[in-house]
Amino acid sequence: MSRDAAEAVLDPDTLDAFRALCDLAPLPVLDDLTTPRARSLLADADLLITGWGCPPLDAGVLRAAPRLRAVVHTAGSVRGHVTDACWERGIEVSSAAAANAVPVAEYTLGMILLTGKRVLERARDYRATRRRGNWLRTPRTVGNHGRTVGILSASLIGRRVVELLRPHDVEVLLHDPYLTDADAAGLGVRRVGLDELFARCDTVSVHTPL
Repeated sequence: MSRDAAEAVLDPDTLDAFRALCDLAPLPVLDDLTTPRARSLLADADLLITGWGCPPLDAGVLRAAPRLRAVVHTAGSVRGHVTDACWERGIEVSSAAAANAVPVAEYTLGMILLTGKRVLERARDYRATRRRGNWLRTPRTVGNHGRTVGILSASLIGRRVVELLRPHDVEVLLHDPYLTDADAAGLGVRRVGLDELFARCDTVSVHTPL
């Protein structure tokens, strides 16, 4: 992983936990897998702990790591470094995508509810004018009761957001070309086309790569 990523996730307690489970290669972390030091460490590696900024694990890297059996990714997507050569070799791969989805979904729920209340716009207006306004004349359109929320993509995060929205009195529409109507029903939402999603929803939350 990159040195910055290592500083962010590999605190002393985490390193001690790793050392209790395996023989951990000495620091610093590898951010270039083509150096002589990297080739020396890869030759004995059974498992790689990866993170943001990990170089691609291509065929050349795998040739230098004949014992490699698994890749444990400390972040979400593995697309940036796990290549077809890894799958062809039968290397086991795990990631922290499910764990990462929890705080992202919680933040998303908070922002959806704040958007319905127009909190950010009202705070911006107050900062500019320093006028409270008449709260009794708050428009009926401000609030979340009966609003329609659109979820774009039934990803790990998208599905978790759907779950967190259930206690709230909102209609949830979902667009995901890979999801069936039965799958959507299982999530308790209605699947719609992309145009309908944006036409009908008060708020759309995007959980698919741009």
